[in-house]
Formats: sequence, structure tokens, C-alpha cells
Amino acid sequence: MMRIIIFLFALALAGHTAQAQFVTTPPASKKAMVAEWIGLTKVKIEYHRPGVKGREGEVYGENAVVPYGASMPWRAGADENTTMYFEHDVTINGQPLAAGKYGFHILPTAGEWTLIFSKNNWSWGSYNYDQSEDALRVKAKPADLPESVEWLEYRFVNQTDNSADIELRWEKKKVQFTVATDVYAVTRASMEAELDGMLGFTWQGWNSAANYLLTADKDMETALAWADNAVNNTKNFSTLSTKAQILEKLNRTADAKTAMEEAVPLATMTELHFYARSLIQQEKPEEAMKIFRMNREKNPNDNFTTLVGLARGNMALGNYKDAANYFRKAAPNAPQDQQEIYEGLAKQCEEKMTKG
Repeated sequence: MMRIIIFLFALALAGHTAQAQFVTTPPASKKAMVAEWIGLTKVKIEYHRPGVKGREGEVYGENAVVPYGASMPWRAGADENTTMYFEHDVTINGQPLAAGKYGFHILPTAGEWTLIFSKNNWSWGSYNYDQSEDALRVKAKPADLPESVEWLEYRFVNQTDNSADIELRWEKKKVQFTVATDVYAVTRASMEAELDGMLGFTWQGWNSAANYLLTADKDMETALAWADNAVNNTKNFSTLSTKAQILEKLNRTADAKTAMEEAVPLATMTELHFYARSLIQQEKPEEAMKIFRMNREKNPNDNFTTLVGLARGNMALGNYKDAANYFRKAAPNAPQDQQEIYEGLAKQCEEKMTKG
């Protein structure tokens, strides 16, 4: 009878334990996430941050926290898998890696570390690591840090328009690798998808897409087709001037001139002003001055923008006396806190007059 009672008590205790609910407490290793975009490509790292906790000099080595030459890789963090997500296809140190989420592991030795991107991103740590699930392995050399980093961290460094280095730092070691993506190809594919949707029914969608190709100086024939779509949707200064710039890139100078001549009468005061300023940047001061004068004639009651335009036009032509006068006329009507800027430009012109 006593055996039956003990058995029933144990069974009840086991059932109670199975149903137990535990409160949430902080993990022993801090949980972290860091992300950055390279162009339109999101790169995200999720990981746990172990601390050195007094183990300086015992973190890396043959029998250390991060053992050298072990058969099982290090999870490059703590607790569950360190994972890296790449929104689009990338290269890692020049090697291709498809878009996706990967478990990240490292096989370290004293002189070189093997960085592993595994298709298995759901396992707990590296205990179930299987080399057959590798998507990519690359080599990287660790470097020493001048000061100890207590909590393991990942960060993005050495950013460019098309790439960034991911750097792992912990204790007195760091290792980094380069993630790069074809920003132009990704952006163009994204634009084409957007233009298949509602943006394809707007002049702004086609015009902004054409401008992107123009700025990138790539696929000018496609840029022209997209600019034509914008013009056919709405003919205004913005669409026609974009088309004119693309025609200029294609060395179709006469057609570019025709498009620009059609654009100018449609321009707003602000559009004319910045078009003329662009002509100054192109070292075409005489053409710029014609536009500045036209703008003043079209907007005779304006007391700031057109005056600044005439000032900049005269300044570009070396007519510093007239430029100074126009800057001083415009200065009292400048936006808040900007009056001193135009007073300063007037003073610069007057100093140039003095120097002859």
C-alpha cells in the first residue's frame, strides 16, 4: 500500500513540474541586435553577448573559453545561434552568398579564423553544427585590441556606398570581414518592381527612376525611355529637364536643347533659380545670367530669390559691384537667421572689387 502512495505522489509531482510556468529573467549573456543598410539591402545580426568576467587571458587558446583547433566551432557569441540576415544577395570577402538568414560560427586558430555561414539558423549554439549545411566559409585573420572589451560586440565599420565591414570584438581580439552588394542592381530591380505598381501611373515615379539612372550614369537608353514615360504622363519643367539632361548624356545636343527650351517657360520661380545655378556649376555664366534675368522679369514683385539670382549671376561674371548691390537688397528679406549669410556675400564681392 505504501508503494502505491509513493508512486501516486511522484506522479502528481511530475505533472505539477511539467505544467510549471517560470517568470522571465535577464539572460546570463546580454541579448543584442545590430543592423545597417547597404543601399537598400538590410544586414542584421542577432546575438548574445558573453562577458569576460575576470577571465582576461583565458578567453582564447587551446583550452580556453574560445578553444583553438577544436572540432566543434564557436557560436561567435553565447546561448542560441548567432544569426546574420542579408536582405539581398551579397559577397563576403568577395565570395557570393545568397540572400537569407544564416547561423554564424567560427573555427579559430592562433593565426587564422574560419568564418562559417550555415543554412541552419535555428539551432542552439554550435552543438548540432553540421558541415554539410554550410553555405559559405571564408578565412580572416584576427587582430589584437589595445584595450579589453568586456562584452562581446558586433559593429559595422569602414562603410562605403556599396559595402561595410562587420567587426567582432571581445576581450583583446577582433576579427572583421567585408559585406558588399551591388547597390545599383538592387536599386534598379526595386524601382522596376515599384513602377509595375501604382508608381507607374505617376510622372513622379518615372521621373525619379530616370533621374537615378542619370545620376548613376548607367543605362541611358532605359533612362530616356523612362523620362519619356514621365513626359507623356505630365509635361512640366521637371520631366522635360530630366529628359534634356539624359539627351545631353547621349550626345544628342540638339534634341537636349529643344527639350530644355520647352521646359524653361513651364518652370516655377524656384526651378528657374536652381536651373540657372546649375548652369554656373557647369561654367556657363552667360547662359545662367539669361535665366536669372528671365526669372526677374517673370517675377518682378519678388524681393528675395530673383535678387539673389541676379547677384549670383553677376558674381559669376565678375561684376562684383552689381553682385554686392543685389545681395544687400536681398539680405533684409532672407529667411530667418540667414540675413548675415547674404550680407557676408555682399562683403566678399566688395572685397574683390577692392583687390581689383
